[in-house]
Amino acid sequence: MPKSTFAGHPLHPMLIVAPAALIPFGFILDAMHRRTGNPSYADAAYYSLVGGMIGGLAAGATGAMDYLTIESKTEVKRTANVHASLNGAALALTALNIAQRRTNRDRGSLMLSAIAAAGVLVSGWFGGRLVYDQGMRVKGVSPVAEAPDLALPADDKLEHMMLREEQIAPASGPVLH
Repeated sequence: MPKSTFAGHPLHPMLIVAPAALIPFGFILDAMHRRTGNPSYADAAYYSLVGGMIGGLAAGATGAMDYLTIESKTEVKRTANVHASLNGAALALTALNIAQRRTNRDRGSLMLSAIAAAGVLVSGWFGGRLVYDQGMRVKGVSPVAEAPDLALPADDKLEHMMLREEQIAPASGPVLH
């Protein structure tokens, strides 16, 4: 199974931004609705959760591609199992929460939102462990470096274009000592 790539970089971390932000934000909006009774917060929570769900499915698909390249019976696979399980549970709870709101936005569950948000946040820690502690998809140290990449036909040209654009940016800036 090839790894998911876009312009020479892993695609999964690019896609996790939406669910990592929108599912916890849905909880915040639900809490604001509960506190104020303002139905606009319930509506916004619904759309935030829908966006988080769609983003989560896309992130999950690319994460699954990377997951399938990890060697079995390794510490990396164990961490990936926890990461994937937490995300799967968070998406299932989010789907249930969205289903409850389809006809009446006020019928959403603050508890489902809270548990899903917590699951996403804790899962993010395990995702960070995969990258920062175990080197998952980090060039030069990745345990899946030898697996082929699944890339767009012009992926190398996109990567080259982005690297060329990067050269325009200044290399100087503040430094903390």
